[in-house]
Amino acid sequence: MRRIAFLTISTLALAAFCFAAGEKDVVPKPTTPKPTVQGSTPPATNTAVKPVARSLDAAGAKPNEVEVKQQALPRPLSTDLSADEVAIRLTGKSFVKAYCDADAKTIAAHFTPDAEYIDEQGNVYQGRAEIEAALTVCFDENVGCQIAMNIDSIRFISPGVAVEDGTTTITPTDGGESVSSRYTTVHVKSDGKWLAASVRDHAPKDRRQHRAQLAQLGWLKGEWVDEGDDCIVIFSCESIDNDNFLLRKFTIQIDGQEAMSGTQRIGWDPLTGKLRTWIFDSEGGHSDGVWHRDEDRWALKCTGVTADGQTASGTSIYTFIDEHTMTWQLVDHEVAGVQQEDSDVVTIVRRAPSPETADETPVTEKN
Repeated sequence: MRRIAFLTISTLALAAFCFAAGEKDVVPKPTTPKPTVQGSTPPATNTAVKPVARSLDAAGAKPNEVEVKQQALPRPLSTDLSADEVAIRLTGKSFVKAYCDADAKTIAAHFTPDAEYIDEQGNVYQGRAEIEAALTVCFDENVGCQIAMNIDSIRFISPGVAVEDGTTTITPTDGGESVSSRYTTVHVKSDGKWLAASVRDHAPKDRRQHRAQLAQLGWLKGEWVDEGDDCIVIFSCESIDNDNFLLRKFTIQIDGQEAMSGTQRIGWDPLTGKLRTWIFDSEGGHSDGVWHRDEDRWALKCTGVTADGQTASGTSIYTFIDEHTMTWQLVDHEVAGVQQEDSDVVTIVRRAPSPETADETPVTEKN
């Protein structure tokens, strides 16, 4: 057999597990997180990034449910504030305007040349140039995304250094749900101008990210197929439980006969902050794994037990090609502690819909 000749039926389950788990409906290519100056927050992503508009849209908010505010200041500037605090608050107002105008260059100018931005998942963007590039991608992929910012406090810890804490809210223009985050910004005064040297975003502890994070895998929805010389693997995927999980079903056919079937549930684990997979096959085997993302590539590391009690593990590498195509490869595969050969790189395609049958009215011959 073309791809699975080295697999027994028991180990084939693991390949199917990984196959059947892979993660925006017909999602565009993964989006770069959106660095922000004083707490503007990119959409929640899994150790890799989640496009704001797409991931927020998955949460199902309706237009006009959230009022988009573009005021950076929680209160009017007062004569009670020092000149330095007034200046920092005005940079916040300038930042919000530039963000709502999708002006990456102006936003980047609010940072020091060697500034650091860390998003909620710990992704680091180093330097003004890298931050500007990431923002450019963000605005290209999330047209019209808006931000509101509320500054809670500004503390001067030494001459020329200030720490700002506050909250940002990002809202897409396509009716997606707004997402709020906490942030901390360290400002430094350089040549009489206050700039952001460090920005760190923090997800609120009570925020539920299940649907937004799972939206990264929304492109799996629908039906997919891999056809070999004498083996066919068919997958179907749909959202369940208020879009908090993806349910995938898989069937393996060999020489036209069903050899195995099973189900896979994919969801967000708030304890570990990872997307996880749980798989069960028709023979009695089971497995679970964790997703790791690198741009267009996903690595799913699974461990489990086959139906006959052997331990099995492996890493499936998925590469998103386009909305109709992905590739898959199983590597680092072990069964009962014995290293197995890596699989070939396999191309999986979206299954064409069944042709619709038009209503046909029988024609009656006339004499």
